[in-house]
Formats: sequence, C-alpha cells, structure tokens
Amino acid sequence: MKRLILLITAFLFALLANAQSWLEFKPSETTEPKYDVITSTDSLVKFTVDVPGLFETEIDSFYRVQIKNHTRMDSVGYPEMPVVSFLVAIPECDSVGFNIVINDSISFTDYNVYPAPELIPDTIEGGGIALIEQFAYNRTTYETDAMFPGTVGEAIDKGAIRAQHVVRVVLYPVQFNPVKDIIKTYSDFQITLTFNNPIGSINEDVGIFNELVGNTLINYNSNGLNASVSCGAGMDNNEGSIYWINALPNNKVDSTCDYLIVTHWDFFIDTNARNEIEALAQHRADFNGFDVAIVRTSTIDTFINVYPEMSMYEKIKYLIKETYESNNANHTYDGKLAYVNLFGDAFFGNNQYDECVPTYSEGYDVYFSQLTIPAGQTEPDIYPDLMIGRCSVDDTSQVKNVVHKILKILTLNSSRLCKNFVKFETL
Repeated sequence: MKRLILLITAFLFALLANAQSWLEFKPSETTEPKYDVITSTDSLVKFTVDVPGLFETEIDSFYRVQIKNHTRMDSVGYPEMPVVSFLVAIPECDSVGFNIVINDSISFTDYNVYPAPELIPDTIEGGGIALIEQFAYNRTTYETDAMFPGTVGEAIDKGAIRAQHVVRVVLYPVQFNPVKDIIKTYSDFQITLTFNNPIGSINEDVGIFNELVGNTLINYNSNGLNASVSCGAGMDNNEGSIYWINALPNNKVDSTCDYLIVTHWDFFIDTNARNEIEALAQHRADFNGFDVAIVRTSTIDTFINVYPEMSMYEKIKYLIKETYESNNANHTYDGKLAYVNLFGDAFFGNNQYDECVPTYSEGYDVYFSQLTIPAGQTEPDIYPDLMIGRCSVDDTSQVKNVVHKILKILTLNSSRLCKNFVKFETL
C-alpha cells in the first residue's frame, strides 16, 4: 500500500555506535531461550523454559536490553523490559489455569533500564514516512521503589487459529527496581497449564496450515501438511478452477472456494488488467489445485447489506467470514477457505476518498483474517484464521508488473520444489 509506513528506529543507530554485550544469567551453549515440553495432554500441559541471558547496549546512563528472538514491553516512557512468550496448543475450554515455578535467580546492581521511546512520524526523502524514536520518560514509574513489571508470568490472549485453540504464555524474566537501580533475573521456569471444562483434543485439524501451526505452537504435533509444494502430489483432486462471482445472494461465496480474490470493478472492465488477475488465479488453480473465486467490490457492495451504514471494509470482512464458515473448500483438507488476496491498493492514486480495495479503518489488513469469536465475547480474538495478502496496485501497468513478478517468483520456486520432490521420491 502507498501508505505503508517504514519503521526506522534509533536502536539501529545505537547498535552501530555502541557495542552490544552479553549479560549471562546462567552458563549455556545458546544465547536464546529454550523450552522443553514435559507433558501435553487434553487435561494438562507442562513445560520448562531456560533463559540463559540477554544482550545489552549501553546508551548514556541506560541499558537497552533484548532477549534473542523475543520482544520487549513498549508502553511509552515505561522501562523497556524484555518479554519471553510462547504459543501453546490447548483444548477448547472455559478457562486456563496457570501455575509457574521459578527455580533460580540472580541480581545485578547499578543497572538502569532504558524507557520505551515514543515513535514520531517524520517525512523522509521521496515523500515516505518514517517513525523516528523520541526519548520518553515516565517520571512516576522511575521514582517508584518497586520491581517492574512485578508479574513474572501469565497466560493471556486465549483464542483459536482455525480449529486449534491456543493461549499465549508470557514470561518476564527480568524485574527492575528503578529507584535502587537493580535488576533481578530468572533463568529457570516450570509452567503448568490446566483446563476448566475441556472439550475435544489438544491438537485439532487445521488443514493445509498444519505445518505452519506446528512451527508456531510449542506442543502441536504437525503431520507436515502444507500448500507450499503441490507438483500434483498429495491431493486426490488436483484440478482447480477459477471463476468470477456475479452475485452473493447468501452473503457468501456459494460455490467451492479455497482461495478468494477481492478486486475492483475498474480491473474487471479493463481487459488487460482482468487477464492478468485471471493468470494469477489460474496459477493457483494449476499449481495448488485450488478453486479460486474472484469477486468485485461493487458486487460485495450490492449484495451485502447486513445493517445500515455498513462500510465497505466491513462488508469485505463479512463476506470472508461467511465464506470461511460455509466449509465449502475442497482442497484445504479442513473444508475452510485458506487464502484471501486483496487485489488493489486501498485507494486510487493519492485520493483517500477514491476507494479501490479498502483496508480496516486503522490501516491494517490482518483484521480481515481474524474470524473466530470466543464464547462470551463479541469481537474476534487476535489470531488469524487464514492467510491474508494484498497486491497494492491502482492502475493497469502496476497490475501487470506485480502479477508478472509474482508468477516469475512462483515459477522459479515451483521448479526448485518439484525437482527436490522428485529427488526425494527416488531415494
């Protein structure tokens, strides 16, 4: 999208100007946290986490700290504390019990943790926008004689990825007292999760996203199923199809649909643009065996009017959700829509009032992939249920360029993957 914001942080410059060093919590052969699943059943999950240390960069009188491959707290002006988190597969249940045991700790003195900066938009060369870090300092927090953040661990964000229920376990292995300038660090955790009124299995079928979920959740046993390699293998019916949707009488795609493309009327009436979109769709039909449905925003606008003053992005989300829940996908192994391509920029040119394929009001597309509404709630959870992508184009030339680049990349990758598959089969 033309409104894509390039995130440039002062931390990158700090790394160049200041040497990064290693602060060890415990002797280890690795510099990143490691987990070990002890038990994973429909009633109990138990695992350990080892945090060997952190990387630190000294800036003036502060230390910026980072635990490898994990994130940090980002509340502006508050200590920018490292966070270690893992996604855990759980059965469907009313609630999750959380218990944590900490087996060791060590303290360091004369240690002042850098506050999370404020990100300020700034214009850069070429007319783009960068977010530049600006120092911010919450005086009340830094004058409080207590450990921050105070909590050592918790289980949050219970939800689901397609049929697989999940919870995020968050650990805060570093506690900071800003008045005393000390940190207390923990390296050895044991976490136990229990489930209130569990239903079904701890591992549920997620179709072609099986491998993806297996690489994301620490206790999901993947069978390796994915859509990255087809080459005619693994599918009973590998003959996909493409078609344009001209009506949505039931607020969803009624025909079989594994892959949905949402585009604008202008790209349909322009023969060259339409041919390019169809070429992209045909590749997915041929390579993956997907049934690809292509729908115009004008068709969505005409047929989907669930409530008054429904915005176009809400209508698109409603169509995706209804199609996903119709279980009418023949080649995704779990019957659910797997991919959505928003084919078009959010608006034409620089006119924010000339919609092409609009995005969510806050400017991000993941909104369209968050479809599961937990029991007792009115809004979807934070986890995506399908793959969402966008081809940010607003004229025929851009349509042609992006499709040709995609098909070239896909063809090269397909060739390599097929060769590797054939080689594997001959072993």
